[in-house]
Amino acid sequence: MKLLNKEHYPLFYFIASVAVIRLLLSAHVGLGVDEAHYVLYGLNLNWSYFDHPPLVGWTEAFFTSIFGVNEFGARIGAVLIGFFTSLFVYKLIYEISKSSSTAFFAVLALHASFLFNALFIMLLPDTFLFLLVIPIIFTVVKVEKTGSLSSWIQLGILLGLGGLAKYTAVLFIIPIILYVLIKRRWDMIFTFKIIPAVFIALVLISPVIYWNIEHDWISFTYQSGHVVGESRIDWKGFFGSIAAQFGAYNPLLFPVAFFGLYKALKSKDDTIFLSGLFGLVLISFFTYASLHKPALPHWSALFYLLFIPMGTYYMLELANGYKKYLRAAVWFGLVVSALAYAELGFKMIPLPDYQSLHRDIYGWDTILKEANGFVKDKEKDAIAVTNWTLASRAIFYDQKYKSKVYLIDDRYDQFDIWQKGSPIGKNLVIIDTHFFHKDISKYMKCDSIVEDKSFDIMLNSHKVNTVNLFTCKNYQGLK
Repeated sequence: MKLLNKEHYPLFYFIASVAVIRLLLSAHVGLGVDEAHYVLYGLNLNWSYFDHPPLVGWTEAFFTSIFGVNEFGARIGAVLIGFFTSLFVYKLIYEISKSSSTAFFAVLALHASFLFNALFIMLLPDTFLFLLVIPIIFTVVKVEKTGSLSSWIQLGILLGLGGLAKYTAVLFIIPIILYVLIKRRWDMIFTFKIIPAVFIALVLISPVIYWNIEHDWISFTYQSGHVVGESRIDWKGFFGSIAAQFGAYNPLLFPVAFFGLYKALKSKDDTIFLSGLFGLVLISFFTYASLHKPALPHWSALFYLLFIPMGTYYMLELANGYKKYLRAAVWFGLVVSALAYAELGFKMIPLPDYQSLHRDIYGWDTILKEANGFVKDKEKDAIAVTNWTLASRAIFYDQKYKSKVYLIDDRYDQFDIWQKGSPIGKNLVIIDTHFFHKDISKYMKCDSIVEDKSFDIMLNSHKVNTVNLFTCKNYQGLK
């Protein structure tokens, strides 16, 4: 496929326009919990981290060093990944259909899936797997057809990068093995060319292994509990996870994805069938995991990334009624997504107190400005929060004040590794919010507790959040 041909121009006009809109938005929208957390990775460079491999942190360090430690610098990587992922999706469907219009409509369907319009503006570990999964599928097929050493090396690089991005990239190995077994391509296993591929992948993930050796393998312990959770089945959490996916990926496109999986698994085309194996493994794993612990909607994003476009391709081959349904689903998703972007930029919708769509991303610059007003001596005074989700944003938005920010809780996590010095003996200015309220007198040992200030974060004449600032004099630990 020659991307510079005129038949592909509509794709470039569309994804370039969307990328520009995302870049414009990115500078004017506060960072969410996870976004801020991964920027902190970049500000505290290491071989790996407590909860994820290092690629997201290394990338944040690169872009924020160029564009500054701000919202734009934090997000430009995600916007670029969204642009190139759209190209890969287009290439996948074009190679299957040989139709630029079909491939373009498949990309439109992807952008009509609500959550991707958020994931292509937020740099998360998952975002990197979007960029890798389709090239990995193409490369496996290339290995099967040519058996060349260069294709094996390429596969090793891609799988190694996946391991540097997110631990669940290990799932990519399962559909590859299944594909080899089903196709009975024993020559793909018993070849010396696999050795350099494995070696390269291991070299690439060696920072993760080295860091975990130094830290008693805490990442693997944490992730095993974080994803799978308890052994008992939680039916309420399971159905809640399914409902979350149903809403997050556009309810009208949700069945399209599973139709695409069904058709892919029956296909005689190697690329489509291998994609089907990837989709089956991914959705099976996260469905199983959600039986034991509620799964976040973005965990299964790779499945929908592959099969909303794939299902779109197959539905366009059906009778006219199915095509009308598909077009309605796509245009519905695009309109809703455009309205969501407009709301992010212009903040027009007045919602009741504490129900704002912006409650996680609005007002943290104000909160840290107010809190720092009570830090008189930076050797004796510090700022503190009582929940890790508050800590990531508090530390990020404290950058220009340079006060010490402590997370005060009894949970061991990345913040304990980052935290320099002890808060014991300091006067802690506690940020207490409406959504994460703590009774400080029952939670902390202090000589005295002073209520400094209470204020509301307002938007469209409604409360987004209420913040109470307390000073814990001479903090002596948790009760």
